[in-house]
Amino acid sequence: MNLYWTIVQHRAAEFSLAHSRPGGSLLDGLPVLAAHAEDFSPFHTLHVMQYCLSVIVFEDCPEHLRTPQRIPDLDRLVPEDADALTVLTTAEKQRTLFGTGLDEELRNVEDQVAATRRARATVQRILDQVPNGLAGRERMLDIVYELRDDPRAIAGVVALTTAALREVAANPAPTDVSARR
Repeated sequence: MNLYWTIVQHRAAEFSLAHSRPGGSLLDGLPVLAAHAEDFSPFHTLHVMQYCLSVIVFEDCPEHLRTPQRIPDLDRLVPEDADALTVLTTAEKQRTLFGTGLDEELRNVEDQVAATRRARATVQRILDQVPNGLAGRERMLDIVYELRDDPRAIAGVVALTTAALREVAANPAPTDVSARR
């Protein structure tokens, strides 16, 4: 693993830990992402989210939140009615990363709703690739790259990943791996 992916791994662990505390805010992990965005770019925060989804959410997701194919089901982890508030809250706090103001974000709510749909599809596509091993990881990179120029979709992926991490933490999977099968 090269140095960049080691940094991503550490930041994903920090981000996940920030969201594992009961009663925490959806915004607790944003300083970790701000540091990553400063070191690399706002787009690169998606790599941290990719790691959180493919390692933490995928591995720790309880059975009742999975599809029959045993893939975490984003619709069960984060119901669609939670998207608007979750994403707008996160987008507002991320605005410093992307250089937009709250007033601009509020004027563009329709754009955020569309971007959130795109983000939801992206998150599920990432989760769907995990069982495919190395080929799946390569496809994940292509999937997140599609959002490189869409700060609203990036905010959506961050918010949805955060909500998924919190849901998995609130519903711990069995500690015995054989119990999952």
